[in-house]
Amino acid sequence: MKFEATSINTQLEILKRKLGGELTSPITIADAAFTNGVCKAGNPIAVDGTVANDATAIGILWNDVTDDNPNGAIIRAFACVNEDNCNANADITLATAAKDALPLIVFD
Repeated sequence: MKFEATSINTQLEILKRKLGGELTSPITIADAAFTNGVCKAGNPIAVDGTVANDATAIGILWNDVTDDNPNGAIIRAFACVNEDNCNANADITLATAAKDALPLIVFD
């Protein structure tokens, strides 16, 4: 009998509740945003695709993005985001300035 084990890591769910009306936008993540080849979901993203945990944030990265395919999606409005999962997955603490820059997103 042959047995092969595969380890799979999954990201934490960024949305607290899926309402069905979340406004998302595609974005190309900048090279500077990657750490060890990955930009983690939950990071606030600026218009130029860099991580911006400040007032320049235009959205929250929805899924983990790898540097071999830097195309991602950001949540821009009408969403309820799980702040604890954002912080844990992205290994950051969302700044008040970043949350204030995203008034159409509820951080719960």
